[in-house]
Order: sequence, then structure tokens, then C-alpha cells
Amino acid sequence: MYYVKRTLEISSCHQLYLDYESKCENLHGHNWMINVFCRAKELDSNGMVCDFTTIKRLVHGHIDHRNLNEVLPFNPTAENIARWIVDTVPNCYRAEVWESRDSMAAYERDEQRAIMYRINEIFYSLQGEGYHTGTASVFVRFSGCNLHCTFCDTQHESGQIMSLPQIIDQINDYINAPLVVLTGGEPSLWVDESLIKAIKQLTGKRIAIETNGTHSLPPGIDWVTLSPKGEFEGGDSLPCVLRSCDELKVVYTGQDLNKYSHIDANHRFLQPCYCDDPVKRQENIDMTVKAVLSHPEWRLSLQTHRVLNIR
Repeated sequence: MYYVKRTLEISSCHQLYLDYESKCENLHGHNWMINVFCRAKELDSNGMVCDFTTIKRLVHGHIDHRNLNEVLPFNPTAENIARWIVDTVPNCYRAEVWESRDSMAAYERDEQRAIMYRINEIFYSLQGEGYHTGTASVFVRFSGCNLHCTFCDTQHESGQIMSLPQIIDQINDYINAPLVVLTGGEPSLWVDESLIKAIKQLTGKRIAIETNGTHSLPPGIDWVTLSPKGEFEGGDSLPCVLRSCDELKVVYTGQDLNKYSHIDANHRFLQPCYCDDPVKRQENIDMTVKAVLSHPEWRLSLQTHRVLNIR
């Protein structure tokens, strides 16, 4: 087993939501010292467990000199921050968050925890978007996301911890479905090789994933839909690290499409950004249709589940 540790100094502010009176309910700051521990049985292609710069980017780059209540989707206690770090950093099994030299909270992923996953919901429906539109699919929606896009309309924050056998049992409730779609939130925060192997071997279904591309993916996934969010407010806090996919699906708001030219994709889709205002929504549709006509290497993707009023 290989181990690495990275120590980071974070200066940020937060306020806590408590069921008792405390001065910590007021906005206040800390100079946190954070220890991030990672391990792996095998080194990656670069001979690393996890690059130190990756650890800094994912943690320091996201929360340093920030109001944590604005950038983290939970009550930002030291305990919750430690849990978030373990869930965010690849191969991380322990994180320590020191608020002072004598006050520390830690979270550690044990072997039992390593095969547990936080699931928002599992349901059976038709894929409504992109290449597989109309395909009967089992959707496994994971909880949480490492981005906070302002236009996001998915309620993914809540969830329950489920074991691998529990997930497989629920997928197998829908025996006729040919496809499992791993979605979120951001599923790459949770999906690992053990999950992929189990779905393959115990359900016989093909596996697709919908990801923002900020994390690398385990092997064995049959179809990768990449939807980078770096051009949007709230989606630009972490870079897209994936450079190839089966399907590139871009939420279109008029941005320069040349920004996606470096991504190797077998299929390219533009999808109008959905909004509640019907006038603005139609403007987005018209703009996206015009963009596809001007750039025919892209295809139009519509959220047909909204039209059909299905999940």
C-alpha cells in the first residue's frame, strides 16, 4: 500500500446552523490547518497515489478565502468539511481539520465505508436527453456535487447511505432495462471500480455515466457523457480534467464552441439551457437551433422528459 499526505493552510469564514445558542452562529473566520491522507494499492500511470497539486486544487482552490456557507452545500462544521474532503479527493481515506492547535475534527473512510455510497434515488424511466434519448434506463442518482451551477434544477443534496448489494438489488428490480445511468449531482465523487464491476457482473446491464468531468473515472464504463460546466457561474471553481468521451453534451447559452474543440468526442450535442421564464426559454431554444445549423458537427439535444412529464 502506498500513502501520501498533504498539509494545507486554509483561511476562510463560516457560520454554523445549530439547535442551541452559540457565538459560532455568527459569521467568523479561521486559519485552518488541514491534513489530507491518500492511499492506493497501485500507483497510477504517472507513478503517483494522487498528485499533490490535485489535492491543493480540489481543496485549497475551492474553499480558501471563501465564505464556506456559499461554496459548500452543507452546514460547514469541521466534521462535515473533513467528510467532504474525503469524498472529493481521489484515493483520500482520512482528513483532519484543525481549527486551532487544540481543536481538530477528522473523518476516516474505513473498509466497510469504502463499499458504501450515498444515493439520492434509484428509479426506472426513459433517458430524456442526448444520444440515448428514449432508452429505457435505471437511473442511479448519487448525492452531492462539487460544483454549484446557478442554473442547476436537480435536487440531489439529500440521500441515504446504501451498500453495494442494496444498490444491485434495486437495479435488478428493473430486469428489462438494458442500461444503467449513473447520474447526480456528480457521480464521480462516489463511483469506483468495485461498483462498476458489480453492476456488470450482477445485472448484465450496460453502464452509462453523466459527469461534469472534474474527476477521473474508473475503467469499465460503457458510455461517458461529459457535460463540462466551466463556462458558467458556479461551475467554474474546478477544471474539467477529462479530455475524451463518447458524448459531449453542452448546455448552450451562446458561449464560444471553440472552447470545447480540445475534447475528443464521438458525438456532440448542444442543449438549450432550461429556465422557468417561457419567453427566455424559447429564446434559448431558438439560439441553440441556430447554433446547430451554423455548426452541423453538433446535434440538438432536448429535455424530452419535460415534454413527456416523466422523471
